[in-house]
Amino acid sequence: MRRIRFRTGITLLVAAALVPPAALTATAGPAAVPAKPFVQGTTTVPAYDYDNAIHERIEVDVPKLDGDANGVADRITVDVIRPGEAAEAEVDVPVIVQASPYYARDDKAYFDGNGVRQVFGSWLDNYFVPRGYAVAFVDMPGTFRSTGCSDVGADLEVLGTKAVIDWLNHRVPGYNADGGRAEADWSTGKAGMIGVSWNGTIANSVASTGVRGLETIVPIAAISSWYDYTRSFGVPFYDEYMGFLHDYVSNDASPRCVELTNEIEQDSDTRTGSYSTWWDPRNYNLDARNVHASVYVVHGLGDENVKTRHFGEWWDQLARYDVPRKIFLHQGVHLDGFSFRDQWVDKLHPWFDYWLQGLQNGVMQTPQATVQREDGTFHDEPRWPAVGARQTTLRLSKASGARTGGLSIAAASSDPVSFTGTDEPSADTVVLDPATARPDRAVFLSDELDKAVRVTGTGKVSVRVKVDKVAAGIKARLVDYGTANRYTNVTNVPNTRVCWGDGNELDTGCYADTQVNTAVSDTSVVVRTLADVGHYRSVYTKESLRAGQWYDLTFELNADDVVFGPGHRLGLVLTVEPDNPSIPFTGATITLDPARSSLTLPLTGYTAALQTAAPPQSRIPATRLAQPEPEKDPAELMRQMVEASR
Repeated sequence: MRRIRFRTGITLLVAAALVPPAALTATAGPAAVPAKPFVQGTTTVPAYDYDNAIHERIEVDVPKLDGDANGVADRITVDVIRPGEAAEAEVDVPVIVQASPYYARDDKAYFDGNGVRQVFGSWLDNYFVPRGYAVAFVDMPGTFRSTGCSDVGADLEVLGTKAVIDWLNHRVPGYNADGGRAEADWSTGKAGMIGVSWNGTIANSVASTGVRGLETIVPIAAISSWYDYTRSFGVPFYDEYMGFLHDYVSNDASPRCVELTNEIEQDSDTRTGSYSTWWDPRNYNLDARNVHASVYVVHGLGDENVKTRHFGEWWDQLARYDVPRKIFLHQGVHLDGFSFRDQWVDKLHPWFDYWLQGLQNGVMQTPQATVQREDGTFHDEPRWPAVGARQTTLRLSKASGARTGGLSIAAASSDPVSFTGTDEPSADTVVLDPATARPDRAVFLSDELDKAVRVTGTGKVSVRVKVDKVAAGIKARLVDYGTANRYTNVTNVPNTRVCWGDGNELDTGCYADTQVNTAVSDTSVVVRTLADVGHYRSVYTKESLRAGQWYDLTFELNADDVVFGPGHRLGLVLTVEPDNPSIPFTGATITLDPARSSLTLPLTGYTAALQTAAPPQSRIPATRLAQPEPEKDPAELMRQMVEASR
């Protein structure tokens, strides 16, 4: 099934001007009562008592969609928490929606006798309900209590969740627990979606339908293309990963949903790793032109679960269609922006106030980007990628007998370089001691920098290679060689907690498993990107390689924002990798033509040190990595996704 392409031509709903204060009152007897007591000036404040909030479960119809093939339209379960005092005063409120496939595994919630989700541990409802918002938790199609089937990011999942926005705007029916009609007559019709990981991914996907009433989304560590989540330029990360993902979240409530696990795995074509039109409904970048919601992108620059490629490609497409947007980049891994609550909540609150409450607080005139630097400090910037960034091509070279190659703007003479891989993927330790000759890598280094150089955006690698086997993968690691204070994430730290609040303060509950920052000083692998040489023509077709034949392959690096300090060197380390986990790989040797190869990076502040590159005259102190290896177990990745989404 292909996802319906929405070409509605809906114009952007610009936030309405703030009503004059005199118009915000209504006469009730002798005294004037504010219609919106939660608004003070251009800010919402905690005016309602969370203990008086209304909790209700709604089942929303998904017209003309029967994903589980039982002859009945699918229904999506929604748990709504809204301010009781607002309902009594007949004050309509906007809705913050968090849709998820994980609620059956949420040990921070319980369900009352009517099956209504009672939340302990969601800072969203504790914080925003007293401030004049409703918060809705949505079981995505085919998960937990919703009917239908999940299909890992395609039509069933997207259109089923979209129906909740339609219900809030009176376009589809909803029902109470007793079967009676439930109208969202308490809602303004304005909705925002927020979530981490898969929860943020569904926000991207629903926005790509152009649904009316969805005013803003906040995708945090979110996927923009499921192909890119499970593969990298033709190389699958894991065997049978799409089937694994579907099986993990599906409630298996119907035989059709059980059957879909195998169908999804087969159709995803792990054995070739190629892209096909089957992936199009799961590639939201293709529908960025339909996005009429504003977008606040949040991502960790150290995220190796949902890789930085996802926010980079999504951001570029949003920019192409001039979607109102902001971005918040931190040095963490796969986690919620709330882990940096002192910075993040102060950004998110006015964003929702502007787009959902219509408060003219000037948030769109504030800097577009917030970036956490390597020392842990946060900096606001006019835009992202940074002002002045230029795509700069660095040439590869390696003189005969040199221990390492050069990386510079100027072209240099070079001899071919050969390196060999085994049947196992390489480890990040392959980048250490770069001036030591090793047969399993090709290393190219810049000269020491006399001034700082910043990479900001998406770069690419172009290589000319020949392979002695019919198939092989190649990995490019961009490395910062030098000593600097960096921040990394540590899990399960005793007596360290990330907390949320009760609507008035942000300190009434805490995550049991959290991440904190700690300083380290070592060599850092800042970008890892993998590609299949057999997909040298395109990701649509895999070809068998012929020994002795040269192939030209170009692939984009994962997006990043990193500063290489004075005295540091930029390094590019290339290795041979298995091309597909589903097919036995016995190793291969790649021969690289450096003169026909290059590294292109979006740079600001590059200096004369990058004009030329000479082999290092002494040993480079690079004996320990600044960060752990990326996780290689898909079950652990899923645990991270569930934990991050809470």
